[in-house]
Amino acid sequence: MSDQAFHEVDEAVRQDEMKAWWKRWGTPLIVAFVLLIAVTVAFMQWRKYEDGQRGVAGMAFTAAIGKIGQDNAAARADLEKQAKDAPEPYNWLAALAAAQLLDKTEDQVKALQALAPKLPPQFADLAQVIAAYKSVDAPNGEQVIANLEPLTAPERAYRVSVRELQALAAQRKGDTKKAREIWTELSRDVGAPQGSQQRAQAMLNLLGPGEGTK
Repeated sequence: MSDQAFHEVDEAVRQDEMKAWWKRWGTPLIVAFVLLIAVTVAFMQWRKYEDGQRGVAGMAFTAAIGKIGQDNAAARADLEKQAKDAPEPYNWLAALAAAQLLDKTEDQVKALQALAPKLPPQFADLAQVIAAYKSVDAPNGEQVIANLEPLTAPERAYRVSVRELQALAAQRKGDTKKAREIWTELSRDVGAPQGSQQRAQAMLNLLGPGEGTK
């Protein structure tokens, strides 16, 4: 048999094997491919829809915030609705804002503290820090601030704010030595925002030099 004949037989065998393989696996492959395309398209459409929803939610949130100071009741009603219906993160932001529109400061603090466990970590930390700022002059303010000690860890987003609160609490208690130590630490903290460093320096100037300072 010539080389050409061997080649033709070999080609025929390969074609038969391909036909048999395609008969067995062709349809599942097509189905899998179609499903892959469908899932990809669906995912892209969902992202597009989700981004659109976030855009709408962002405008609604901005509009509600714009009512604060002019019509707090309407702003709070809008924000409470968004807290239930808006996509993330606007639902969390709306909840935080709505809690701060309650009439009494102590009610705002309670609402923020109740809200914190329902939020993602950084938003939960923010709720607790806002509640503490609102509690600085309250009878239980010192305890509220003391409860934030875990938030002073280096990796926590609001550690600088908590340290400021601790300094304020120390000053309110009359412990100027501790307050001065914290303000000094913050004024030298290269990781602290510039505004925090400036506030710390201003408080140090207000407190004046401590004992042993020349």
